[in-house]
Amino acid sequence: TWDQYALNLAHAAASRSEDPYHQVGAALLRFDKSVASVGYNGAPSGVELDWSDRDARRVNVIHAEANALRFVIPDEVELLACTLMPCATCVLLASAYRIPRIVYWRELDSPVYDIPAIRALAERLGIDLMKETE
Repeated sequence: TWDQYALNLAHAAASRSEDPYHQVGAALLRFDKSVASVGYNGAPSGVELDWSDRDARRVNVIHAEANALRFVIPDEVELLACTLMPCATCVLLASAYRIPRIVYWRELDSPVYDIPAIRALAERLGIDLMKETE
């Protein structure tokens, strides 16, 4: 399916991440199913992170979704595919670009993510948020 195709692209993008804890990737498909962009989680350009300090790196990492969204404009993208369920901030970013659908493979088992709140946010914003199987 197109969802699986986009998730495979996101998985390939994730392999570029230097994060030893969570390599995350994102892929964006336009309405004609062409690839608009891919991104992975990582440090801002020119910034070196101490990846061994898990808590310190967390606040300095740009999320895969944000990195992918840098290359598109609002109303260009039909689907955001992520290897990990997006956080609330990334769901808000997707809404700002008027992306109607988000698919992802897995959820982060962490107190940082409030999964029911993220699902409720997506619903309020009119975004179809769906977990796919790998």
